[in-house]
Amino acid sequence: MTDADDQPSRLARSLLLEPTLSFTLPSLHDGLAIDCRVYHPQSLDPSPSSPPWRKHAAIFAHPYAPLGGCYDDPVVEIAAGTLLRLGFLVGTFNFRGAQGSAGRTSWTAKAERADYMSFVGFLSHYVHFLDPFRPHLPESVPTLTPLAEASDYMAVHTSGGANQDPRPVTPSTPSYETNQSPLFLMGGYSYGSMITMQLPSLETILQQFDTPACTSHAAEIRLRAQHLAEVQNTALGSARVAALEHQANVSSHSPSGMRFGGEESNRKHHHSRLSFSHDTEEKIHKGVAELMAKAKSHKRRLSGKDHSCVGEDGALETGTEAKPQAAKDCLPAVPDRVVARPAYLLVSPLQGIITNLATFSLLPRRPSWRGLTRSVSSPAATNSPTGQHGPVSEIPVSMEEAEAKLVRNPTLAIYGDNDGFVPVRKLRPWATRLEGIPRSLFRAHEVSGASHFWAQGRAAYTLKDAIKTFAESLLAENGT
Repeated sequence: MTDADDQPSRLARSLLLEPTLSFTLPSLHDGLAIDCRVYHPQSLDPSPSSPPWRKHAAIFAHPYAPLGGCYDDPVVEIAAGTLLRLGFLVGTFNFRGAQGSAGRTSWTAKAERADYMSFVGFLSHYVHFLDPFRPHLPESVPTLTPLAEASDYMAVHTSGGANQDPRPVTPSTPSYETNQSPLFLMGGYSYGSMITMQLPSLETILQQFDTPACTSHAAEIRLRAQHLAEVQNTALGSARVAALEHQANVSSHSPSGMRFGGEESNRKHHHSRLSFSHDTEEKIHKGVAELMAKAKSHKRRLSGKDHSCVGEDGALETGTEAKPQAAKDCLPAVPDRVVARPAYLLVSPLQGIITNLATFSLLPRRPSWRGLTRSVSSPAATNSPTGQHGPVSEIPVSMEEAEAKLVRNPTLAIYGDNDGFVPVRKLRPWATRLEGIPRSLFRAHEVSGASHFWAQGRAAYTLKDAIKTFAESLLAENGT
């Protein structure tokens, strides 16, 4: 491999550090465990000088697993690292069959769409509950959500293995701006971009997490998000208190009142990192079960009835093995859930015949995918609590509808004119058509000389700059 061919890898290593969280989630499709990572931006650093946490988040999916695609792909890391440095909390995951995730790649991509939606549901709720530097509420002030009572039992799993002492948090920076909708960017590279295009709207995806059946994979995902967020709230909030105390001590001992270093070392030691292990997974499982028990207790107090969601051993009953009588029990809706503004990022999007090859589909498709209706996921997803319609993930989404979300919301599609997988003669008309729709927010960026792998010349740096410019424009429009 030449230096030019290794350019994306070298750039990726310079942009992305170790993840803050590494864990697994059950897929909405069938409960299969998929590997996930979450990277915290600088705004979640305990240092008192860190910028405010604005709750912007992004997901970026990897290329085709049978060809080696996974979340360690250099292009995935370039996109993730660029967004992370701009203040986005970033999540990546492995589709089924990729690297450490269980199972194998499906023939239709239906299961992979459910994998992606599973992580969307997780990250959306994780961001909602993640607010480590908010003012501490006195005990007399009720919390916003009945499920937020879990801070009294949480044990923080840190790189040093020590538990943090949860103390009242006094923020040096305000909480996020509640009058502005945070950004939720969904994207992918190659096969990952194809799955992103085939997703339903963000609002539709999140419907299945509103009041999911206690026995469903959606409930497990939502409670995992809450548990991990509140663990981080405790760890980062305590670290902020320690940093403020250190800052006060240094200031009081300095004749000039100036601080002399210390912030970088605090940043290294206090930033809580949770890596995947069987012990960690067991702690997450225990935390989810305790949250479920608290939800059950809250519902019993409200209705005077016992809504059993937890088995005799204290474990959350999920999937097909759950008891039938628990099927009607649902988690309560999350009060005042953060409503994010969606945006999309497509790198080397697949169009035309290559889409059939990537999904092993035998059905003919037009290059624009218009007029086709495909099921988004399988019947294994969460059940509708109302009974008025089927599971959200079963609602068919036409390719025309899927493309409409790219027009309604800010979208960047970036591709090279030397793409060996998708001829530029197919990409140009597709991009021109979407850009030409009245009031379209879709924009395309064609890079001269770039291939599908972004390894020629300075293509990787051009890709990074294009992503940076697009994300900065989103932040500017958002007022941040």
